Amino acid sequence: MIITARLNRFRKSPWGLALVLPAILMPFSTQLSVRLWMLDGYVYLIYLPLAMMIALLLVYDWNAFPGIAVGLVIYYFNRYAPVSAAIICGTWMLSLLSGWAGYRLQAKRRWGVSYGELRLMPKRLIWLVIFIPTLFVFMMQILATSGVVPLKGSIFSWDPLSLHTLLNFQSVLLACVTMVPICYLIVRSLRSPRYLRWVIFHLRQQFSPEVSRTEYIVWVFLLTFLLTMLLQVASNQQNLLTTDYGLPLILPLMLWAAMRFGYLFTSLVWALLLIALYQLRDRFLHPDTGPYQLAVISANLLVFSLSLLLMAAITTRQRRTLARTKAAALNDPVMNLPNLRALSIALAQSPGSTLCFLTIPELDRLSRTYGLRLRIHYKRSLANHLRPELQPGEDVYQLPGFDLVIRLEGTSQLARVENIAARLKDYCLSWDGLPVHPGIGVSYCSVLPPVSHLYELLGELSGMAELSLASGITENLQQNATQPVQHRIGKKIALLNAIQQALKADGFQLMAQRICGVRGDDYHYVWLTLASESGEPVPDEEFFPVIHEFGLSWELDNWRLRQALAFIDSHRAALPGIRIALDLFTLSLCRPGLAKEVQMLLRGYGVEPWQLIFCVEESPMLTPQSGGYRAVSQLRSLGCRIAIGDFGHGYGSYALLKEIEADMLRINGAFVRNMFNNSLDYQIIESTCVIARLKKMQIVAAEVETQEADSLLRKLGVDYLQGALYGEARPLQLLAKDKKGAQQT
Repeated sequence: MIITARLNRFRKSPWGLALVLPAILMPFSTQLSVRLWMLDGYVYLIYLPLAMMIALLLVYDWNAFPGIAVGLVIYYFNRYAPVSAAIICGTWMLSLLSGWAGYRLQAKRRWGVSYGELRLMPKRLIWLVIFIPTLFVFMMQILATSGVVPLKGSIFSWDPLSLHTLLNFQSVLLACVTMVPICYLIVRSLRSPRYLRWVIFHLRQQFSPEVSRTEYIVWVFLLTFLLTMLLQVASNQQNLLTTDYGLPLILPLMLWAAMRFGYLFTSLVWALLLIALYQLRDRFLHPDTGPYQLAVISANLLVFSLSLLLMAAITTRQRRTLARTKAAALNDPVMNLPNLRALSIALAQSPGSTLCFLTIPELDRLSRTYGLRLRIHYKRSLANHLRPELQPGEDVYQLPGFDLVIRLEGTSQLARVENIAARLKDYCLSWDGLPVHPGIGVSYCSVLPPVSHLYELLGELSGMAELSLASGITENLQQNATQPVQHRIGKKIALLNAIQQALKADGFQLMAQRICGVRGDDYHYVWLTLASESGEPVPDEEFFPVIHEFGLSWELDNWRLRQALAFIDSHRAALPGIRIALDLFTLSLCRPGLAKEVQMLLRGYGVEPWQLIFCVEESPMLTPQSGGYRAVSQLRSLGCRIAIGDFGHGYGSYALLKEIEADMLRINGAFVRNMFNNSLDYQIIESTCVIARLKKMQIVAAEVETQEADSLLRKLGVDYLQGALYGEARPLQLLAKDKKGAQQT
């Protein structure tokens, strides 16, 4: 431990590794720099020491200058006379100090951000890539021209405007543009070896999510192939790929990398490629390549390098911004909890999940009393309270209002759901010194991907969670269900779509059945049916719950009423004075202005009000204290008749019958079928008939199937009889055809 601590101090201290590194890296980087002999002396094609010094500054900041000074003294005092060496070292230090001071003043606290950050790129280009190399070359050229620095063995010439000087300047610029990232990687890794892990991690992170292994292998293969062709030993049979004409083919590959593989990968690979290409230039450059051609090649590489790295930085930042935006879209910013979109993604990625739904309706009242902050704080703290029960990958998700949902991995998690329910009972929030302990309803179900109707499923769970508040137990949505919950919800959504489509395209069929009047005043009971995909009628127990749940009651009643009125209007000659009974949902009675809408439809189709009988279910909403009572009164005042359907089923009672104001009463068919076998059913029918006559209501008996039942019901005073004995149900349109056929006969 002591050795490790000392080693860490040595790496980070300005008098430790920072003092030693420049002395080691200066000659090493000089050896890697590519130098070429020309007629008037040496020129550098790429000069690495300056890039290495800038990398040291980016790692150690001002603490790097003592080591840089030591490294320069060791290197130059062994090669030049003391005066010349001191002047060269001073030029180095002045260039680095002035450039670094300008950069630090402009970049401020963010000076040490890794390469590739777009916000710092202009500052680094100005001060580190352009200002320092320009000042360094300018001062060294002045020293060489004035004779302070000997020209013999130097890379500088006496003419500051020669190609010789231009090549040297471009080599320094190219090195500062392309080599600083890889030099920074070397220095930073020596200072902190853990930095390599960071680099590897971010190399993977910066890859585009769409990049496949195949794409990466293809890219590596093409790059290796082009390098092999360029760097092979020249033979007598050369092609374009083995000369400098093959060099531009590498550029599209690097653009590919910039767009798909990120800044880190592109900058490091491009730096290594340049070193390799310059070191082995003799294998693809023609021997007669002159200074002018080298200057053009160097300028093109400089411009391309700037464009390449800038494009790589922009695309990397765009991917990072997009990733952050997507992550923000999966999180509720107020509650700081994942939202429904995150839940949908998690369900799709998991082989199987258990959803545990929590509802806290009392939070609504508490929020009105103590403010919205209570709801936010309560849901946040409740989610934190439940996290110890969760495993990696599981989470608590925010729902609008006062609900939360928990996703558990696996489909058999009853024991864990019970543990969560038990933990909920122990939770209590203290708000302004007062305990807040509202009731929490819990429901759950298991799901398998794909979960295509998540919102509808959560709606079902919400209803079960509210039931849990009353029952005091955790409710299972799949309890006593013969079909999986996803199948049932999918079936419900399919039925809803079929209903909506039928409303748009008149896809329902109206059925009619004759109701026999004992005094000859027959009428027809009309209802609608919806055919399934197999052609069979959808049962009422599946059909009506979907209509009520999704608020389609009035849409269906309106469609049914319009179709019936249109039938009466178009068949006046064949069916004069026909009366039709239609069902009217109880919820439609609560619609404001219902009577006025019915009146407008009657006028529009020219139908008399007495031709319509509205059948409504027995309900407390028909009593004087309810909203439906007024609509019933208005419809009766309009001239329509009101029939109470299936009396004795549901809410039926003699007390309710006493308060209801209607014209007709329809006795439930279950009593009629059993009146010969069950004396109680007979007594119910008899007493109902007595009370109905006292209220001056006509009586309709349903499901009359035998002549004996017909005779008995007539004796009891029933006014209308309905059943197979008087005719089977038929499509409404056939009534007019039957009437025409009878008249012709």
